[in-house]
Amino acid sequence: MWRFVHMTDPHLASQRDGIWNNRFLCTMMPEVMACLRRDLTQLRPEFLLVTGDICSHQTRAAMLEARDLMDSLGTPYYPMGGNHDFVQPESRTWFNEAFGRRLPDNNTVYSFSFHNLHFCVLDPWWMWSDGSLSPVGEASVVQEQEVSLDNARWALPPEQFTWLEKDLKEHAGMPTVIAVHEPLLPPPPRMQKSGYKDSGALENGELLLTVLREYPQVCAVFSGHMHMNYIEHAYGITQVVTSALPEYPTEIRDVCVYLDRLVVRTLGLSDPTFAQRSLIEGQSWTRGEAQDRETTIWFS
Repeated sequence: MWRFVHMTDPHLASQRDGIWNNRFLCTMMPEVMACLRRDLTQLRPEFLLVTGDICSHQTRAAMLEARDLMDSLGTPYYPMGGNHDFVQPESRTWFNEAFGRRLPDNNTVYSFSFHNLHFCVLDPWWMWSDGSLSPVGEASVVQEQEVSLDNARWALPPEQFTWLEKDLKEHAGMPTVIAVHEPLLPPPPRMQKSGYKDSGALENGELLLTVLREYPQVCAVFSGHMHMNYIEHAYGITQVVTSALPEYPTEIRDVCVYLDRLVVRTLGLSDPTFAQRSLIEGQSWTRGEAQDRETTIWFS
């Protein structure tokens, strides 16, 4: 058995606090990261799978500051971009400058294998109001995304489908995890509470799911973006969505890898005051129900 940790949406290098489904406290992240470093020393994962929104403020300096905070954890990690990381024409250049040595081929779309498990990391593009796809955000939508994502949409461009299928064919014999910031599957009805903030799933998530079901080695998709914990199953594939670190419940996923399965469990930080600071009374549902907090994913 070996393990990795799924963490997501740390929104580093930002002094902006606000409200999403709970209090969204970017200013506490340096303290959170220090606590997480101590916790990881005890947990001892092989690496962190970090599914986007690493940097919340769109400047080169902020991206480098976010990198330094990630490096401070003292654990190897595989980074990917989210809607807050990839906004400007220069965003991917900044990302590669900051995280290039963590990327297998200095590309924001990549794959890697570790022991008996293969990973494919994807990079959704922004869908503009005219339906076109762009690696950068539409100005009017970007200006609003700190407070609302109602008009924001993302989808995988066709060339990533081509790349993904080629990679999956080349690694047909290995159980495979897909990692992408925006989830394929939207929150299930049990998570759609009155007034909840819907961050938006992939526009072509159903198409991606249809493609993935043709490759039986694909067992799971790990994502963030929704700022809540939920686990859904479709076509033999398990979608694991993990909550954001600056917001209640301030949790990570511990993923134990065996020869025949993944065992996923949800862990809070050793210091519970970060979650308590964020929690708004009546909004604890974002931690998910029992079925959203633990699962076993069997390899086919």
